[in-house]
Amino acid sequence: MRLGVLVPGLAVALIPTLADAHNCKCRNRGVMFELGETSCLRVDGGSYLARCEMKLNVSSWTKIQEGCPVTERILPRPTLVN
Repeated sequence: MRLGVLVPGLAVALIPTLADAHNCKCRNRGVMFELGETSCLRVDGGSYLARCEMKLNVSSWTKIQEGCPVTERILPRPTLVN
């Protein structure tokens, strides 16, 4: 078999595998996250913010910071009526 035929054939065979790598996702508490998305992970009684990334062809969570951001709910002030 000639090398000129083998290399393009191998490249065509690998295209579905490379396409699947871009569809990798991370899971946290039953919710799927796309690569690059962040989530609050709770492990061993603690929590930290992590980003979904690829490591050695496997999707994995990478710690960004200790603890998770908390949103503050601001309640409107009551209006005084004279």
